[in-house]
Amino acid sequence: MAPLLGAVSNFGQGNQPGVLENAIALGLTDLRDGLYWDRVETTLGEFEFDGPQTTFPDEILSEDLSLSLTLNWGHPLFEDGATPTTPEGIAAFGAFAGVLAERFPDLDAIEIGNEFNGVDFVRGPLKDVSPEERAKAHAQLLAAASEAARGVRDDIRILGGASHSIPLAYLWAVFDAGGGDHMDALALHPYTTPPEQLARQIEVLRRHPAAADMPIEITEFGSSDPETAAGYMLRDYCQMALSGVTRAVWYPLTPRGDGLVPLMEKDGRLTGAGRAFRAVQTHFAEKPVTGIDADPFTYGCRFGEDAMLLWGEPREVTVTDTVEIFDAEGQPLDGPQTLSRDAPLILQAAGPIALGDQVKLGDQELIADSFDQFGYPSADGAPAATDPFERLIRVDGQETALSTMPGQEASGTLWTPYLGDKGQRPLRLTAEQLLPGGSAERPVEIVHRYVATEAMEVALEATFEVAERSDDGIAVRLLLNDEELETQSGKGAITLAPETISLAAGDRLEIAVGPDGNANGDVTRYRITLRAP
Repeated sequence: MAPLLGAVSNFGQGNQPGVLENAIALGLTDLRDGLYWDRVETTLGEFEFDGPQTTFPDEILSEDLSLSLTLNWGHPLFEDGATPTTPEGIAAFGAFAGVLAERFPDLDAIEIGNEFNGVDFVRGPLKDVSPEERAKAHAQLLAAASEAARGVRDDIRILGGASHSIPLAYLWAVFDAGGGDHMDALALHPYTTPPEQLARQIEVLRRHPAAADMPIEITEFGSSDPETAAGYMLRDYCQMALSGVTRAVWYPLTPRGDGLVPLMEKDGRLTGAGRAFRAVQTHFAEKPVTGIDADPFTYGCRFGEDAMLLWGEPREVTVTDTVEIFDAEGQPLDGPQTLSRDAPLILQAAGPIALGDQVKLGDQELIADSFDQFGYPSADGAPAATDPFERLIRVDGQETALSTMPGQEASGTLWTPYLGDKGQRPLRLTAEQLLPGGSAERPVEIVHRYVATEAMEVALEATFEVAERSDDGIAVRLLLNDEELETQSGKGAITLAPETISLAAGDRLEIAVGPDGNANGDVTRYRITLRAP
């Protein structure tokens, strides 16, 4: 089923005339906000809801909207305002959750913590501990809040995890500490995950037994680019639906001054993201969802029987007269269209819609793509079945397959799952970036190997963009059956695009990346594609 689509409002910061009315006019039915503990319990043991910053849920709930409230900060009466870690502070935090559940009987959910795996939204001692220790502290707060809130209302939902990105080491530590027993859904903010990689990362997340069937809510997602925010919303929404996400909350509803694109301006004018939200409500909301089975380079969702979202490697899209095509903001488009990587097409039919029938795609030239077919090896080390590349490291002529690393398992590691090796940190590989290791004298190369399954001719393009902070850049080698065909090195942009390469069945085509001098700062965005010439 298509996820419930909501927005992050800011009524907890004060009165905002007209915002709720404009949100309702847009079609919003779900909001996420926050309510500050110290504004309610101003005297120990006494709770007063006496101003717009503490009574705003009444107005929202009276309009039959669903609402979740985030409880995050500590209280000056306990531990000098630090995020609670003592038994007394944790119990008081939990008691406040119970007060909220009682004061707002129609409140849908309470979310415990906000981006708790980082340090921006915790105070006191928890700033200086490891993510694993914060995970244990989060589980304690979950337990206290859940017990108190459910003691008042057994139907209120408790959201836990509260992570920025999808840091599996932290999230699995929450489950290991018993946090899963006290939450009804896992809350994630996958800002660092491209939409096309979301389902793959959630699949790895679910390898933990406690996460296998846990409902997932994306309680924040958003974009800082006004030009592409609409397309980003729709792409992410589709991938969330295919990942089993039940609720998706766009951040923010109105401008917050942090550069992220709101749904509407302060005066109620819709942004591109707001128009995309309206398109979701028009074409996709409350419909069952299935994936588009075209090829690994084409993405999409079918919503119900009559609506479709489609994007991916550029090629022509033609439709029958029964199908209308709209852009990501819901504006109608005429004539044949071309698929885009960033700007999905909305297809709305008067009746059933299906690829090959009402919708036809042009020929696909791609054979392999390092981004589209990126996969995570299984827990036992078996390579991803959908990945045409062998992804490995090579040092001193010895090769080692890359393993799935959980993310945030050690200082300086990514906050998402990635491919790496415990003995070679910070070396890493994701669908978008790589970081080799070693030195020019003893490089630790990251290798992509493509083994031809039959005789073929291919056009290779491998692009690399080295971070400005790199000391001396990277060294890239192209090899065919261990014979070096081309080398390039340096900083900035590097492109390998040789003439057509003829491969016999079993031939090994390799792109190896190592440091040009040292690996300091050699974080590199990359893309490797093979096409039919």
